[in-house]
Amino acid sequence: MGNAILEYTYPKGFFMTCIAVVRQDKTIYMAGDRGASTEDSISILKAPKVFKIGSYLFGYAGTMDGERIRHNFKPPILKSNMNLDKFMYTDFLISLRNFYENWWVDITKDSDFGMLIAVKGRIFEHNAVDMSLTEYEDDYLAMGSGSDFALGSLWTTKHQKNGKRRAQLAVEAAVKYSTSCIGPVDVISI
Repeated sequence: MGNAILEYTYPKGFFMTCIAVVRQDKTIYMAGDRGASTEDSISILKAPKVFKIGSYLFGYAGTMDGERIRHNFKPPILKSNMNLDKFMYTDFLISLRNFYENWWVDITKDSDFGMLIAVKGRIFEHNAVDMSLTEYEDDYLAMGSGSDFALGSLWTTKHQKNGKRRAQLAVEAAVKYSTSCIGPVDVISI
């Protein structure tokens, strides 16, 4: 018998990070780890994966394309009389798609880039490959390879009143148990 070399490939959508977001009262808290990992190693990023641009919070997972967004993306401004759903699924997505094309963000079928986006008290999950934008019923959400741990933490803390601490604990759970997440944990709010 010959020696077989087994190669493990991560399934599509397996983001190397953990981003968690919590809506508590009228505030949204977003937390993220700082890991950049491969199958064999993990390093700590200097810059947080969660950031604020204007009235938006962004947290990214997957490729490092989030840094381009942090420093260059100018999201469209939502005017007070506009319908948020229509705005997000038209103006916002068109602006984001144009940014991806102009700034070489990988949106091919092999890309694993995604974001959690919060605006006006709402939480959206975005996948860059199919340009989907999805909103869920719960007041919390997580993405990335550590998201299962984070979601478990968020569910068990759902009766706590400190949204910032809940988001932080969720990512800390991922850092503790996922080999592709590492601290420090950054928390921002809007």
